[in-house]
Amino acid sequence: MAKFGDLDNFLVLCILLGIVGSSYGQLQLNFYAKSCPQAEKIIQDYVQKQIPSAPSLAAALLRLHFHDCFVRGCDGSVLLNFTSSTKNQTEKVAVPNQTLRGFSFIDGVKKALEAECPGVVSCADIVALVARDSVVVTGGPYWKVPTGRRDGRISNASEALANIPPPTSSVSSLQTSFASKGLDLKDLVLLSGAHTIGVSHCPSFSSRLYNFTGVWGKKDPSLDTEYASNLKMKKCKSINDNTTIVEMDPGSSSKFDLSYFQLVLKRKGLFQSDAALTTSATTKSFINELVQGSLKQFYVEFGLAMEKMGKIEVKTGSAAALLRLHFHDCFVRGCDGSVLLNFTSSTKNQTEKVAVPNQTLRGFSFIDGVKKALEAECPGVVSCADIVALVARDSVVVTGGPYWKVPTGRRDGRISNASEALANIPPPTSSVSSLQTSFASKGLDLKDLVLLSGAHTIGVSHCPSFSSRLYNFTGVWGKKDPSLDTEYASNLKMKKCKSINDNTTIVEMDPGSSSKFDLSYFQLVLKGKGLFQSDAALTTSATTKSFINELVQGSLKQFYVEFGLAMEKMGKIEVKTGSAGEIRKHCAAVNT
Repeated sequence: MAKFGDLDNFLVLCILLGIVGSSYGQLQLNFYAKSCPQAEKIIQDYVQKQIPSAPSLAAALLRLHFHDCFVRGCDGSVLLNFTSSTKNQTEKVAVPNQTLRGFSFIDGVKKALEAECPGVVSCADIVALVARDSVVVTGGPYWKVPTGRRDGRISNASEALANIPPPTSSVSSLQTSFASKGLDLKDLVLLSGAHTIGVSHCPSFSSRLYNFTGVWGKKDPSLDTEYASNLKMKKCKSINDNTTIVEMDPGSSSKFDLSYFQLVLKRKGLFQSDAALTTSATTKSFINELVQGSLKQFYVEFGLAMEKMGKIEVKTGSAAALLRLHFHDCFVRGCDGSVLLNFTSSTKNQTEKVAVPNQTLRGFSFIDGVKKALEAECPGVVSCADIVALVARDSVVVTGGPYWKVPTGRRDGRISNASEALANIPPPTSSVSSLQTSFASKGLDLKDLVLLSGAHTIGVSHCPSFSSRLYNFTGVWGKKDPSLDTEYASNLKMKKCKSINDNTTIVEMDPGSSSKFDLSYFQLVLKGKGLFQSDAALTTSATTKSFINELVQGSLKQFYVEFGLAMEKMGKIEVKTGSAGEIRKHCAAVNT
């Protein structure tokens, strides 16, 4: 392949800043260290300046974070206003969100960040960080907030209504709701502890005072009689009162302490959902443990639950996604950017993008962003194929992974067929012999196969790629893939892919280490804990298993060197250079 020469420093800087600034990486602590070093300090300073004069906002901002995460994950979708382009009412107008506060506060933080580093820090990260920092300023617990969330583009009122547990919830419905977000009963109890600060409005609980179960004059028997009478006399004097505010933890609503749990045990929790926590032996036991323990221990456990909640269905860009995009591009018509093309009347067929193996590909808009920056600097010069190759390398490097040489000069292809993607991209159900054949057809050998499979050390997948191993291996219902570790399989069924019909849940390919480019993936494969059938297949050949053992017994540095060489080799598959192909003006469309 011809070398493109020394790429202008602008090109490298553009790619690196794009990767970091656009959150292309897993969640990590101090994610903005390079792209906006002062980001977290700017947020802390803003919070420390504003919250002391309005301490009740701490509870409001914590609630905002909760309501955001429970609908489409922690993606800032709760902040979106309705516009003609949204085509529906947004989460903001849903009943559970009509008393949310803190939107202007978030806007103020965003304005300060945009002045420092425009287009870098996501609103989703702002919500998560502000929730933590506002609680800390009011004397509450501190918890770690890894960052790198991307902002969602969809916000539906109906989804907020369906996903945010109402204050009338039973413990079983709460358990179901929390479990759907990857949270357990202990998390439920701990996060309910946030009711130790803040206020609510009468409509959230007045049915407990006036017409429990729809019977006028009936009080909720689980609510302390004296407390109920006091609420009726001094606070919610009518069932039609929609404005009066009531402390959720009376007498202690400005202190982040254990008082809320003590009140719940005395039947003085404000909401039906508070009282529900005492109807389960498990949740009641957790409450008793907290009450009998120390405030310090509650702070630690609450923090861990908040960290867990803050990771619900987060949208991150991903080095893994960009690496996968490069792989899928090179395996169909070579590394020519054909995977980026959209269908148009001139293409005359469905493009690679719509093929089943490519339907979960991500990173297209990121590539478009890099292309736009390059076109502004040197129009019509840098190919989309080269952008894909360079971005794959640089995104891995930025997240702490290996560096490899990327010779440039690729030209962009003009043909993209879905059928060719289906025929050329090896599926996750592949045997080692079919993988060998597929890789050999691209000039890659068994060692390359093992090394490139090592990319599974980062990133995630969706249940359909492996759920047959859990539920109906070889088409027999109830049969598990015998090569899959039994405990791992059970864990996947219980906590991740709870149904063979689950098409949305994402699962780490290298659990516990999916943000680190390391040797953990290979160690798991040897233990029967590779996620895909194709991972397990690598242990069925003496040759590939031997390569894996060599890697595991060797150094990370050596793996990085060898992985880099395999990536260089892959990046040269059937490249178009010279006068072949073209340099696209827009990566999603051929030139006209």
